[in-house]
Formats: sequence, structure tokens, C-alpha cells
Amino acid sequence: MSAVFRLIAFDFRLYLRDWLTIFWILIYPVLMLVIFGSMFGNQPGLTEGSRYIDFYVPALCAMNVLSISVFTLNINIITQREKGILRRYRVSPIPVSAVLASHAVQGIVLVAAGAVEIIVIAKLIWGISFTLSTFLTLLGCLLFGCIGFFSLGFALSGLANTAGAASGIAMVFFFPMLFLSGIAMPLNIFPQFMQTISGWIPMTYFVELVQGVWDNQELASFGTELAVMGGFAVLMVLLAFILFRWEN
Repeated sequence: MSAVFRLIAFDFRLYLRDWLTIFWILIYPVLMLVIFGSMFGNQPGLTEGSRYIDFYVPALCAMNVLSISVFTLNINIITQREKGILRRYRVSPIPVSAVLASHAVQGIVLVAAGAVEIIVIAKLIWGISFTLSTFLTLLGCLLFGCIGFFSLGFALSGLANTAGAASGIAMVFFFPMLFLSGIAMPLNIFPQFMQTISGWIPMTYFVELVQGVWDNQELASFGTELAVMGGFAVLMVLLAFILFRWEN
């Protein structure tokens, strides 16, 4: 157990030194928040009496989970494999599960930090209102989504040998999910065929879930979303272990 904690501490120091991690998690979401919030923030939201910003905040928190998964976790594992770090782990008693768990812990810290940053800025600029219960429910849903999307990032790390190739693969997954899941803009403004496509994207259900609980809707009313996310998580966890490689 002590070896696992040392591994987590070591990985955490590596994450803090990565400027791309800082950009994608702490700068990029804020830029999107300020840009889209300035344009549409005070416009009517998806439910009566709400504003666009009230649904954009949880959507950005969900986007953070996706970007951490396909960019940060994916590329950092490949970088460690390129540098031979994973090869050295292989000859130690550290199992695959411990390696993935260590990266997942870093990801969870980043998700929580990013969510707090987004909510605080939205509170200061647009005066959004929420309760502690609502925030904790949102955080729980984000962590539930982390299971499937983090595992997606781990699975993608087994498909490339270099960080550059991994970035290209990540973009193939990131941008369609960004624009077709309701993060960048509401789905109801899309043509019908695009709405049909969005129904096949797991991120769509994740965004609907976090937007709903942030709007104080009962968690029990999102059975379909929770079921889809659960099935997605099981599939991605299996792929993460199947595709994991200690070396190129």
C-alpha cells in the first residue's frame, strides 16, 4: 500500500509540471466560460426562470472530465511509456490496477479543482445561485462520469506509441463530443439528424445528467442517463485493461 501512495505522490508531481495539463483544465474552460457566457449568459435557459449560464456551468464541468480523460490521462501514460517509466514499474510489484488508479487520482483532483474554479468564476461574474447539496450532487455525478471517461482515456493510450499520435486520436474523440453533446450549444438548435447522432454519444447523457442535477431535479429521474453511463463505464474499464501496454 505504501508503494501505491508513493506512486500517487510521484505522478502528482509530474502532473503539476505539465503546462498542457494546466492549460486544458484551468485555463481553457475559463476561456470558454467567459466567451460563451458573455454572449449568451443571461439569455433564457432550458427551463422556465433559468438562464443559459445555469446550464453552461455544469456542461463545462463535464467537459473538464472529457478533456482530462482523452488528453491529460491518455498522453501522460504514453509519455511515461515512451520514457521507460512504465517498463521500470513492470519489474516491480506494482500491478496495472495501481498504475491506472494513480493516474485516476490525479484526474479526480483536477476535475474537482476545475469544477470549483468554474463555479466560483460564474458566481462572481453572473451571480449564479446554488446550494451545498446541489454542489455535492454535481460533484458525485462528475466522479461517476470519471469512471467511464477516464477508462476511455486509458484505453486510448494503448492505441498510440507517441504523445503526438495520441493528441491526434484524442481530438477525434474530443471535438465531436464537445459539439454534439450539448456542451458548446443546446441540442435543440441542431437539425434532427444531428440530434439523432448525439443520442449515440455517451457524453450527451453525461451532460444531461449534470445539467439536470444542477437544476435541482431529482437524481432518480435520470435512470436512462445513469444506465447509459454505467454500461459505458463497464465497457471502457474492460478496454482499459485489455489495451494497456507497459512498453511500445
